[in-house]
Amino acid sequence: MQMIDWLNSYLESDNSKLIYILALIMGANVLDFTIGWLNAKFNPKVAFSSAKAIFGIARKLLMFILLVYAIPVALLMPEPLGISALYVLFLGYLASEINSVLNHFKLAEDDKTMDPFIDFFKSVFDKRGGKS
Repeated sequence: MQMIDWLNSYLESDNSKLIYILALIMGANVLDFTIGWLNAKFNPKVAFSSAKAIFGIARKLLMFILLVYAIPVALLMPEPLGISALYVLFLGYLASEINSVLNHFKLAEDDKTMDPFIDFFKSVFDKRGGKS
């Protein structure tokens, strides 16, 4: 029960809720980048490019910085509007990141042109199963 109470303490105010959502966004960013990097690095159907990898992580970091920058900007707006806009922005971006992660496993549709990670993942386990 202590863990549930501890997690509930993060949902008591808008301050902690927004930080909690930002933490979820960062976790989704890390997961999405890691899966994409592994797909590009180890999938022979995808050409690995360190420049694209650096651009991808830099883009994710820049987006996160912009999300944090939106906090003081939202405070300039009238009382309920600014915080509401932050929730919409943060939750919308989190949904996009989750969709991107799901796309790697062919659980969602997206406009990515590279072969999904799941094809490579299946081929690795098929090869191991055939050799044993």
